[in-house]
Amino acid sequence: MISLTDFQVLPFDKKCDFITVFADYILYREEAGTKHYLYLMKDYFVEVNYSPAEGKVLGIHAFKNIRLADAYLDHIDISDLYY
Repeated sequence: MISLTDFQVLPFDKKCDFITVFADYILYREEAGTKHYLYLMKDYFVEVNYSPAEGKVLGIHAFKNIRLADAYLDHIDISDLYY
């Protein structure tokens, strides 16, 4: 598995390859016409920002600080945990 520092310096296409093969999808959220997908890779998170209107990835951001994933909290459905 690749470290956060090594991932951050990869070219865009290699980041996409690593996400596809090694990352675990968590969930996505929508904001202002953009979809933000959150993945877990080893010991850090990766956020992929995608524009459906343009049909392309706008950016890939990797981070360790869990607080940066707070924007996803409202999108977690725990209703199945209630009896």
